[in-house]
Amino acid sequence: MNSIIKWLPLFSTNFFGVFNNNYFKFLIVTISVSWFSVQNTISAYIVSIASALFFVPYIFFSPLASKYSQIYYKKKLLVILRYFEIPVYVIGSIGFYFQNIYIVLTCIFLLGIIATIFSPAKYGLIRDIGGNKGISYGTGTIEMLTFFGNITGPIVASVISDNYNFLMLSVILIGVAIISLITTRIIKANEAKPESQNNESLNPLLFLINSFKWAKAYKGINLIVLALGVFWMVDGMLQMNLVVHCPNILKISNTQMSIVMSVALVGIGIGSYLAGVMSKGKIQLLFTIIGGACMSLFLLILFLINTKNVYLFTSFIFVIAFCSGIYMVPLSSYIQYKVEGRIQSKMISYSNFITFILLFAGSVIFGFISSWLGTNFVFIFLMIVMFTTILVLVLFVNEIKEKLFLFVKK
Repeated sequence: MNSIIKWLPLFSTNFFGVFNNNYFKFLIVTISVSWFSVQNTISAYIVSIASALFFVPYIFFSPLASKYSQIYYKKKLLVILRYFEIPVYVIGSIGFYFQNIYIVLTCIFLLGIIATIFSPAKYGLIRDIGGNKGISYGTGTIEMLTFFGNITGPIVASVISDNYNFLMLSVILIGVAIISLITTRIIKANEAKPESQNNESLNPLLFLINSFKWAKAYKGINLIVLALGVFWMVDGMLQMNLVVHCPNILKISNTQMSIVMSVALVGIGIGSYLAGVMSKGKIQLLFTIIGGACMSLFLLILFLINTKNVYLFTSFIFVIAFCSGIYMVPLSSYIQYKVEGRIQSKMISYSNFITFILLFAGSVIFGFISSWLGTNFVFIFLMIVMFTTILVLVLFVNEIKEKLFLFVKK
């Protein structure tokens, strides 16, 4: 039985960190648009640039994140990173006060660096807190709270942007950062002793090549890493598309848009949590295939009907998000289960590297299609269907081959 008390500090620091990152990013997306005279033209570009700047550090700093998580105690590393966040949020607040797009975009880039180094240490603590049997539960709950942080951050940012209040904006940013620091400091985990040294290359290209070769020792894990990366790319493109689809096609306000996004993220959160609970301590990759297939089906229907009814659209988004949560948890759990000890951080960093290359690619694709299609953002849904369908078919074929191999072996 998982005691919520031992998990609570890790779950809390994860939630507050995700909340603040998304709150800040969404403030940029909604408030900074008003600083420009041509708002309709600039909106999609700011969404794309802000997202890309948060993703880029994962591409360049994942090798460093891997190294730090192996040579330092993970909890200590998280505490140091939380201290670094506070001045970044202070500077970000100053950027909003002076309406300076360069300051706020620089801050989102710095927050991306912090999040890059934070991620492998955070996920690496799951086994240290709950053991092998706690991996699915811990992963599922962390992913659920991650998406709840993704919900509440944009909601609060939307309310602030519709009723602009600089003092409230700043108090929330800095206050949540301080609370997150406190929750990080009280984490208790049974960590293995850090490595005394680590000579891995910090060159991103060499890190990618070496990690791919190293991961081949773990059967099927490179495909799992790719599948998880595609999930996050799809999720990123969905979020960016909702930001522009809701006001342009559904004709709703920022606050109403945040409700639609909240429904989506609640769906992912519930799906993630249920996948973790239903796994019952095991890694159930069949959930990934079922969740991915259902996600593709409902996305295709949404594209075909092209509804402008807000309630129907939101219902479809919830179901799609729920299915994607079920799709994602077994993949993340599989990576943590297969690799033990300090080298687990290397695997998580490698997974993050692939994920954020794909997220960056998703931002570029989104920006290109947005400028090419103008307001016809519904086409993005069809592109996402194509990505997920291809991946689900690959995973399905791989699973069938694995089962057939075991059957023949017997």
